[in-house]
Amino acid sequence: MPDIFVADNKDKPKNEHKQQPESRNYSSPHNRARMLSAFCEYPSGIYFANQQKDEEVLLFLRRHFITNTFWIIIAVVLSLIPIIGILLRFNLTFLNVSPITIFFYLILYYMVVLTFAFVQFLSWYYNISLVTDKRIVDIDFYGLLYKNVASTTINNIEDVSYTQVGAIRSFFDYGDVVVQTAGTISHFDFLAVPHPQKVVRIIEGLITKRKNA
Repeated sequence: MPDIFVADNKDKPKNEHKQQPESRNYSSPHNRARMLSAFCEYPSGIYFANQQKDEEVLLFLRRHFITNTFWIIIAVVLSLIPIIGILLRFNLTFLNVSPITIFFYLILYYMVVLTFAFVQFLSWYYNISLVTDKRIVDIDFYGLLYKNVASTTINNIEDVSYTQVGAIRSFFDYGDVVVQTAGTISHFDFLAVPHPQKVVRIIEGLITKRKNA
């Protein structure tokens, strides 16, 4: 399982901020990103590979948790099918199999269902995007074998926009953020992230700050 970010649960010393480089912005309150967080502004305890010492993570993003509803429903329904069969006293004697064989197949069946749910959860949990005061980082994780990490500096960002189509997305306030860049990768997509308007506003603020620097 890839170690994408590490949250340090140890208490920080009170003089920690004084030891940090002056270039960091500590005027904004820091929040701890919880296990199921999909949006966290100024998160504390979030680190990633190749992070610079004076680089601060401003935004932590995942797909909105509501996007997991479909596979959760499928997993629950599949889990209930054997139970419903038992409650209805479904007769399996016509299959000419022993109770031990049926029990073995039930275990195998639930292992498949749990594997399906576990892989879906990992796909959501480890697909994250980070916005720092220097760059944006997009981490794509699929299944158990594929991981892709891409990043670009704030200076390379040319435009940022978002789309929020449909009543469900509007009600739960999530959408797709597209970042156009002048780098090797033409654009970065933050799909189904919460508060897309706020994400765009934060990135635009970084672009303006870099231009005025």
